[in-house]
Parts: sequence; structure tokens; C-alpha cells
Amino acid sequence: MIRSVLAAAALVLATATPASAEPTGYLIWDSDKDSSPTHGSSGSWTPPSLFSVREDPEKGNLIRIKGESPDERDYIMIELARHDGQRIGEGDFADERVHVVYHGLGSWDEGGDFAVEHIAFNAEGLISEFDGAAEHHNGDRPDSTFRAKVSYRR
Repeated sequence: MIRSVLAAAALVLATATPASAEPTGYLIWDSDKDSSPTHGSSGSWTPPSLFSVREDPEKGNLIRIKGESPDERDYIMIELARHDGQRIGEGDFADERVHVVYHGLGSWDEGGDFAVEHIAFNAEGLISEFDGAAEHHNGDRPDSTFRAKVSYRR
């Protein structure tokens, strides 16, 4: 599902991230040349600036991931949602909804894939920990895949 190089980089970062009470995390992503809206762009933000992972029950229980590059020049948002509107828990989800927004342009993939390896909530019910990956396609077009790996601690 997720390109092995991307997964290996995420594994290195995950094992190198020290345990602390301070907010930590990473957002690693890449895309093929014909992917939309990212068109071959990539990023490895450890940690991203203005990083958040939120659940939105009013929008079909989607999970919204937002991050900005440390130099504040790049911004990306990834939304994960199930077609049935059920809450997203840990597991692998194939042929579901993945939305990617980059530089203000967005594109939905109604047949995207994502995995939630770990999710935890704080006392207020907000996501406090999230580890996952997503893949977004532009239909069946070759060289049109966006991939991301996320680790979030707050």
C-alpha cells in the first residue's frame, strides 16, 4: 500500500522519536508526477509546524490531518472518511474516502486506502495520539498516487 521507502523512513523516525510529554510527531508524504493536487511534490516534516489531527463528527466522523512545513512555505491537509459514516478506529480501510488539499487545491478519492495503526483520545474526547498512513489516487491513471505517513502526539 505505502511505498516501502516511505514506510522505512517513517519507521526510522518513529523509533528515533523520544518519549516525552511534549508534542511530537511527523508528517511524511510523497506523490507521483501526475497526482492531484500535489503533482510530484513531497515533504518530510519532523515535526510539522501548525500540526493537528482532529475528528469531525458533524462531517461523517472524518479525521482531518493538517500540517505546515517547518519553514511555513508548504501546507497540506488530508481527510480520511468511511463511506458508511462510521467512526474511524484502528485498522486497515480499503476503497474509502481520502481527500488531499495542497496549496488551496483539493481532490477527493472515493476509492482511497488508509490505515490507522494507533489512535487514542484525551479526557475531552479529542485525538491525542495518532499513527497512520494514507494513499490517494486519481482514478486508474498511472503515476497518480499520493502517499502519506503520520505520527501525532499531543
